[in-house]
Amino acid sequence: MKRSILLLAFSLVPLLRADEAVVHPRPDPARFAKAIAKFDAEEQSAPPARGGIVFTGSSSIVLWKVKEAFPDLPVLNRGFGGSVANDLIVYADRVVLRYRPKLLVIYTGGNDLKAKLTPQEAFADYTKFLALVHDKLPQARVIVNSVKFAPVRAALMDATRQLNRLLENWTKEKTWTRWVESSNYLLGSDGQPNEALFRSDRLHLNEAGYAKWNAIIGPVLREEWAKISK
Repeated sequence: MKRSILLLAFSLVPLLRADEAVVHPRPDPARFAKAIAKFDAEEQSAPPARGGIVFTGSSSIVLWKVKEAFPDLPVLNRGFGGSVANDLIVYADRVVLRYRPKLLVIYTGGNDLKAKLTPQEAFADYTKFLALVHDKLPQARVIVNSVKFAPVRAALMDATRQLNRLLENWTKEKTWTRWVESSNYLLGSDGQPNEALFRSDRLHLNEAGYAKWNAIIGPVLREEWAKISK
């Protein structure tokens, strides 16, 4: 009797179809009002040059000393720490579009997964932002830097790999994007994130970690800039 009741109860529970994806809420973009306001203030007091190279994304962009790393290139850092791809969509006009970059370098995705978005949800937001940029700036090229593995987020390595695969396949189908695989260079011989390349927070790259990025991304950056700055 108890078995029959349990079976009946189970049969009444609605099953989630394969096409019914779970939708996780995105963090509130309003949390970056002050950070974006600083960009606005700079726009009023000392407007950055147009038509150069814009770096945007999360804290890994914020902490990247791009002017020191690429002193020969017209680079502008417009990262804001803790951001997810949906924040880039909301603030696209103020962190990218108004500068009319010929080349955009983007790093985001890790915070999306940390916020419990699925790789598919993070991918959807990420590509929505990229499509928005391409729609508004069809001549601009975009360098997409792979989502890194970090010691403190080791539990998210599988999800990170899934997101990177989705992004890599998507970018390879677009003539205006270029995928850069940098994540695997941050791993040790054991296949885990190399602690020597990260700060004490075990999340952000240290100088040695950024030296890796500079060595990997620098040649791509210069190659892409040479194509479009003639």
